[in-house]
Amino acid sequence: MPTPTPLYLLFAAGLVTGCWRGYRLLLTNRRTIVTTGTLHRWWGTRLSSWKHEPQVTVAVLVHTGAVALLGVVALAAARKPATFNRPPFTGDATMVGLAWLIESGSMLLGGYLVGALLAFPLASLERKPVAYAISADGMVYGRTLMPWRWFSHFSFERSTRLLWLYSSFAPDLPSFTLQLPEPVEELVQALAQHLPPGRPLATLAWYRTRRMLVPAMVLLSLIFIGLECLAAQMPRELALFSIVLFTTILASLGGRLITLFGFGTFNLGKNSPQTGKRNH
Repeated sequence: MPTPTPLYLLFAAGLVTGCWRGYRLLLTNRRTIVTTGTLHRWWGTRLSSWKHEPQVTVAVLVHTGAVALLGVVALAAARKPATFNRPPFTGDATMVGLAWLIESGSMLLGGYLVGALLAFPLASLERKPVAYAISADGMVYGRTLMPWRWFSHFSFERSTRLLWLYSSFAPDLPSFTLQLPEPVEELVQALAQHLPPGRPLATLAWYRTRRMLVPAMVLLSLIFIGLECLAAQMPRELALFSIVLFTTILASLGGRLITLFGFGTFNLGKNSPQTGKRNH
């Protein structure tokens, strides 16, 4: 039965692997892709999400911090004595192997999830130019196609050439911000063919406003932090298994909550544009 040190090493290995793979994936998704039906294409510098999309940024940090805290709970639970390391289980190879699989797999997966979420704030520090495009189907950001139905309207500031696209779920929440190149009038006219300019006049439901995103994420995180603290009181094998299960659920639900508020959808991965040629 593994002692805490090998479990810590497995957690660290998962953490490094998850962070590296997540970081590489996020940067790869910003590579230029020429798509069919593209009307306008340009290179631009990614703007500060903290400055232009503060609600989404805070929600991402709360989500990442909560998952990281659950990783700390898993590390603390790994210090507990192993249940199956005591008689009469010590002579049962099947039980010992099962306990080793549960503990090792839980720590490896838990570290991977923490690392994968840490990749998001790290990737936001990258300032290399990324590819933007306007197509008949939606906005293109690197390898990601954002359909027009994800947005409710747009606003534009001529002096700074800043463009804000607002969420279809929470129309007062700016979910995507970019700086348009010259000639901006042509690009704004192209956008106006798909989205209305200005703010919507309809009264928003209380749960479909930008003010609800961060409290909803905090509430969701607190629920799972409480569940994991309770799970940590169980024997080590069961505690680690329960903790990684709750961590997986929180990582998934938190991501879906952000995409729901930001774009009115639960899954961003199904909207990669059709590719014709890829430029590295």
